[in-house]
Amino acid sequence: MEGWLLDVYVQGSDAVLWVKRDDGRVVRLLDRHAPSFYVRPKGWAEEWGLLQELQEHPSVVSSAAESRVTSLEGGPAERLVRVEARGEGFDGLVGDLKRSHLVSSLYGASLTHVQMYLFARLGIEPGSRVSFADDGRRLLWMRKVDEEDAAEPPPFGMMRVEVEYRMEGGRRVLTGARCGAGRMTGRPEEVRRELADRVLDADPDIIALPRCDATFPLIRQERLPREGDGEQVKRQGSWGGRIFIDARVMGHDAEEWGVAGLVERSRFGFVPLGLAAKWLSNKTIDSRNCYELMKGGYAIPEEEYFEPVRGLRELVERDRGGITFTPITGVLHSNVAALDFDSQYPNIMLNGNLSYERPREDPGAPAGLIPTVIGPWLKKRMRLKKLRDGLPKGSRERAYCEQRLDALKLILVCSYGIAGCCWNRFGNVATFEEINRMSREAMLKAKTVAECHGYTLVYGAVDSLFVKKEGAARQDYEALASEIGRRTGLPVSLDRHFRSLAFTNLAGDESSSAMNRYFGVTYDGEVEARGIELRRDDTPPLIKEFQARLILTLMGGEGQPGPAAAERLVAEYVRLIEEGRAEPEGLVVSRSLRKAPEDYKVRVAHGSAALQLLSSGKEVVVGDDIRFVYTDHGHRNPLCRVRADHRSAGYDRGLYVRMLRKAAETVFEGLHGASRPVGEPGLYGAIR
Repeated sequence: MEGWLLDVYVQGSDAVLWVKRDDGRVVRLLDRHAPSFYVRPKGWAEEWGLLQELQEHPSVVSSAAESRVTSLEGGPAERLVRVEARGEGFDGLVGDLKRSHLVSSLYGASLTHVQMYLFARLGIEPGSRVSFADDGRRLLWMRKVDEEDAAEPPPFGMMRVEVEYRMEGGRRVLTGARCGAGRMTGRPEEVRRELADRVLDADPDIIALPRCDATFPLIRQERLPREGDGEQVKRQGSWGGRIFIDARVMGHDAEEWGVAGLVERSRFGFVPLGLAAKWLSNKTIDSRNCYELMKGGYAIPEEEYFEPVRGLRELVERDRGGITFTPITGVLHSNVAALDFDSQYPNIMLNGNLSYERPREDPGAPAGLIPTVIGPWLKKRMRLKKLRDGLPKGSRERAYCEQRLDALKLILVCSYGIAGCCWNRFGNVATFEEINRMSREAMLKAKTVAECHGYTLVYGAVDSLFVKKEGAARQDYEALASEIGRRTGLPVSLDRHFRSLAFTNLAGDESSSAMNRYFGVTYDGEVEARGIELRRDDTPPLIKEFQARLILTLMGGEGQPGPAAAERLVAEYVRLIEEGRAEPEGLVVSRSLRKAPEDYKVRVAHGSAALQLLSSGKEVVVGDDIRFVYTDHGHRNPLCRVRADHRSAGYDRGLYVRMLRKAAETVFEGLHGASRPVGEPGLYGAIR
């Protein structure tokens, strides 16, 4: 029988597997689970005594001496004691061993039980296509089915569910819910019944909950699992055959990642989808590192890495990041190409065979841990990019490719970022510094190649170059990218081709250029921007819409920008706001709550909005995105400056006009040199 491995978790001495069969039915299977780890005795005599104690311990299934490699640098294997435990008494056993005078150190005991099961027994990543056999209750065998690199994800359904509670008399009372179309209100039992019916009708495999960690313990009574109450595994969001994740994953809505992106994270980390959505990239990469090492006969160390003490001279010489070339501001640049090193840092690590245990370039040596881990996934990402580029824009298959690519990009980039991190148990700061050195070397070589071919460097940032040349066509830029790739040994491609591009100065300092702060229009007619209001999460949608239209008005056509059209656009939006005709939803500001509302010493706007929500009986926790509208920014009482209920009418017209003019000023200042001679008002007349 074939299907897809949907979820895996551990209950005591059983591993619970949920498989979605090809006929759409989801089945629950059990498998044996006995977590195992390694112990290093203090000596030969202590080993004998330890084995005696382990034989008598009630939580030990078996123990035996084995040889395992304990250092990334290799060397001879060490004699350790392998301990296989009962799941129910695992924590007590580990605590006893840590306190034992016979034990020097433990290996692998900090891994979660589900990691131990997946790594050591099942050997299949969740989200994979599998063939299997069972006896109706227990798993007999399971094998992974090799897949071609396809865009389409496993057939796992995902639904967003929002549950609303009100605090009454110190307890939570269900007041409403939303899933799919329409909001459910009424008495708690009515809402609960309708919510369960909708979930059962849709039968999703993954449920995205806003504030999942806070909400998950509260929804046991809402009848959402597939099997009665089912098993509830809070830390990984598993519950009776469904996976519960937060509605925000890695800073984006879960729907943006999609099933395709979540499955890529799950497969890379070798963990269930619930943990893949919860864990940051550092922990996800550590999980894959541990799996690869265990597969190679290593014991996993418990200790974490700490940077050694070094002299000031060495720090000055080595502790530097990537290279950035200052942008040329005050000029409207035409026909500019952004050349991008494809996965520069991962390719540097792979080509140079750089790893935690090998902080110097050595391509001829056996592959280190980092190249072993990232190599197959980097190649997969390149294949997916090629597949995506051959799919029509707007197609569902192309969207799947983008979700997979985004997931892999984040992990691969972070594999560089954590190379010298103290939270990485294998980290080595010398490796991190060597990667940066090779990146700087590649960028300098790329700059030289471009200038030798007559191109002007407009801007450069770590792994991308913005170049221009009068009369150059797209194929010329593609040829330049190929030449840079040949000279540096790293893949380079034409990322974007701008019709017009402008860079801004630092805020309040017209003599200094801002890094990674620009805007422009591509030859495809798309607005691209970095660092300005258009890209800020806390900019109201109406202001973003206006700034994008302004950029397109000024830079989207042939020739010089037209001041008259820009002034008319500014005036149109100013009138819309001043006359009170702006839609409330377009004025919403969203900011994340970094601490409890009452802990803000200065009454910030989103803190005031959070207090309003609390006073109305709604639950607010740290990490929530607080949405609000400014009503009277200058009011003496901070609580009267904003309104959390943004659906009602009324807003601070003067403040939103100032926001609009600031967004316009950003664009006009970026075009300063091209839009008006010095001393003439030009486009600035539209915002004064």
